[in-house]
Amino acid sequence: MRKIIPIFFVAFIFSIADLPAQILTETPHILPHTIFVGDRGRLVVPLGAAFSGVAPFVLEGPIGLPETQDLVLWRIELDRRGAISRLLVDFVPFATGTLYLPPLGFLFSYNEEMALPELSVQVASILHPSNMALSQPALPLAVPGTSLLVYGTGILVLLLLSLAVAFSMVGPRYFRDFWRRLHVRYRIYTMMRFLRRLKQEYCLEKEPNPGHYLTTLSAKLREFLTFYTGFNCQSLTAMEFLSLPLDTVALEPSRLSTLFRAWDTLRFSGQFMGMHDLFKAINDVNELIITIAEAEKRKRAEAASSQPKTPVSTPRKHGGGGEITQAKRGSRGQSKGTLLLPEVSMREG
Repeated sequence: MRKIIPIFFVAFIFSIADLPAQILTETPHILPHTIFVGDRGRLVVPLGAAFSGVAPFVLEGPIGLPETQDLVLWRIELDRRGAISRLLVDFVPFATGTLYLPPLGFLFSYNEEMALPELSVQVASILHPSNMALSQPALPLAVPGTSLLVYGTGILVLLLLSLAVAFSMVGPRYFRDFWRRLHVRYRIYTMMRFLRRLKQEYCLEKEPNPGHYLTTLSAKLREFLTFYTGFNCQSLTAMEFLSLPLDTVALEPSRLSTLFRAWDTLRFSGQFMGMHDLFKAINDVNELIITIAEAEKRKRAEAASSQPKTPVSTPRKHGGGGEITQAKRGSRGQSKGTLLLPEVSMREG
């Protein structure tokens, strides 16, 4: 009998200690962790095994739910996931500090075995920064790849500025001749096209005036010579061309003087001027332009030969044992590349 009494006493102690665990399994907590006045929060109350027999329910408010002077209940739900039961209480506080929820015994018909302890929530104040738990600043919103675009653009701008500075210091010395040769080639092409169009227009006109076309040809050639020589040739007479300090073999002052003197004689002497005179003038200008083009080619070849390059093979022998020199090959290329406008021999009208 004496041994049975201690056994009952120990069982009674353990049964008393197990009662609170049947009501709450964990400490209630609120979501979010920091709530201010006017914010809607949720109190999560983990329930014990004593509530396993209660069916889940949802009570919408705030009408019909209890409230206090500083707090209003908006929704109460009994949530069960497996063997775990939770009481979810949504509320809105209207004061700061520790606020107590109204008694919730009516949810379980005031059953003493399911009596909940007094529930409270902590509401922070904006006026007291110590009660606030602010999160870290969020990262700026940016499209993926923005950093790469910004840094890449900066590097590209610096590269372009470096190239511009380098070009301004070194470029004019190396690219001046290149741009001039390119411009000369364009002017030569424009002049050759003008000669073809001038001849076509004359042939298509019903009653052409050779003097008008010769005047147009003279003005166009003077414009080209002004660009090519760097001297103003627009108003020079035939004799003044002899005094031009031209340092190019393609433009001999005597050749230009003879050309313009012959044209002035045709235009101002009053003698008859036929179609063959105009075509001869066009062919003379064509030969002059081709000579200038060949001179520009020789300049480019000399500039290229002055640069270091790999040695060339020895010249091959010709049939009789003589060598085909570079001059012969050049003259052959010149005769092949020369394209003269065909002379038209027609009866003078």
